[in-house]
Amino acid sequence: MLIKLFFSFVAGCAIAILYNIEKDYTLLCGLSGMLTWFIYYICTKLSFSEAMSSLIALLSLIFFSHLLSKWKNVSSLVFNMPGIMPIVPGGLLFKTFNNLTEKHYEVALHYGFQACLVGGAIAIGFIINEAVSKILLAAKVKIEEEPFINKKNKSS
Repeated sequence: MLIKLFFSFVAGCAIAILYNIEKDYTLLCGLSGMLTWFIYYICTKLSFSEAMSSLIALLSLIFFSHLLSKWKNVSSLVFNMPGIMPIVPGGLLFKTFNNLTEKHYEVALHYGFQACLVGGAIAIGFIINEAVSKILLAAKVKIEEEPFINKKNKSS
């Protein structure tokens, strides 16, 4: 497991380098990739499906990347994109096409369906992120417009 954690960290750092993210954030991008894979691994060991494990891991990545973005004052996408790479269903797609070439169509259909579920879970996680961000931003604007001070007490 430590080897897999190390390589998910390396994958996050490599994606950060590939996307030309500032080198100050490279280690944090690697940390976000490692965290995402670790939560995915824990969820699969707890007998969650791959799609549900991906969704939980992505939601934790989104929370972690928002914390990092507030701390470093950058966009959360800086940490989202490298962090998501360890849970992208590339292995499932490889198994799908490998079984298609070997004419094992039922097995290929199973892996292809799993890959679609994982991809859908990742998309749903980003939709949830966007919805929650919009709701929190609207609430923040509303709080700033209407202070909690009672207007009757203010005029007294």
